[in-house]
Amino acid sequence: MPLGVNLCFAVKRMPEPERWAAFVREDLGLDRVQFTFDLLDPWWPDEQRARLARRVRDAAAAHDLIIDSCFVGLAHYVPSGLLDPDADARAAALTWWQRAIDLTAELGAPAVGGPMGTISETDAADPARRADRQDELVDHLERLARRATDVGVRELLVEPTPILREYPAYIDHCQTLLNTLRGRGVNNVGLTLDTGHALFQRLHGADAGIESWIHNLGSRIRQIHLDNTDGHGDPHWGWPHPQGTFDVGALATCLVDNNLADISVILEVYPRFEDDSTEVLKLIASSVEHCRAHFPVSTQVVSNAAAG
Repeated sequence: MPLGVNLCFAVKRMPEPERWAAFVREDLGLDRVQFTFDLLDPWWPDEQRARLARRVRDAAAAHDLIIDSCFVGLAHYVPSGLLDPDADARAAALTWWQRAIDLTAELGAPAVGGPMGTISETDAADPARRADRQDELVDHLERLARRATDVGVRELLVEPTPILREYPAYIDHCQTLLNTLRGRGVNNVGLTLDTGHALFQRLHGADAGIESWIHNLGSRIRQIHLDNTDGHGDPHWGWPHPQGTFDVGALATCLVDNNLADISVILEVYPRFEDDSTEVLKLIASSVEHCRAHFPVSTQVVSNAAAG
């Protein structure tokens, strides 16, 4: 269960690849990052994008960093994406994802993912329109998964969110979506499970637990987004936090017990843009230290700890 970090903390602070690469390797002592498209937008013109992608790749290589995966950032999480009520907007989102997959290949990362979009309140209130949006999403994911294979990107990762209209949101949504894709011969679509999303009590109940997601979805989970929460929102806190209650050790044990020791665990602590940069970097460092002991190279260490 290799531990890495999403580069969202670098947005608006250290966009230079050389800076964040040095910080991750030298200050955090990590060897892998999840690249965010908030640092390099797939929409950007090909010539400039290619040069910037080379700079990212070179900086990672110079610091012996693995680009574990690429992920949607805030900029392209906000639009309604592949679930927009307007067909032209959905077509634009499909093009964006195609370019995101191509950029992932340019960066040499094996996986790309994120939330897929938001169904409008009007469409969500109409069962037929809601079903149309969900069915079309499957078509889009099939197309994108095949493109990923064509350009050498191993996996397309769908992230369930804590908003009901952002399909998939529940365990059964995830099962239905992936079963439908597998029925079409598409086997390279998996899930990124976010700890804060899975524990959102208003959607999943007061007894929401990460264990039920892991038990029910198993090997379909290909990556963990790790962040601290109190179950009452999606704050993406780090450690320490006075209200945060997430048990990192219990997560590590659950992953090992369910034969998921091969997947990456990506720390995704989202600071506010206005937060002091020095304090932000301290928070990222303290969060890494809090989590590091629970995700050693040897999964036997986790198993031994769980056994007492």
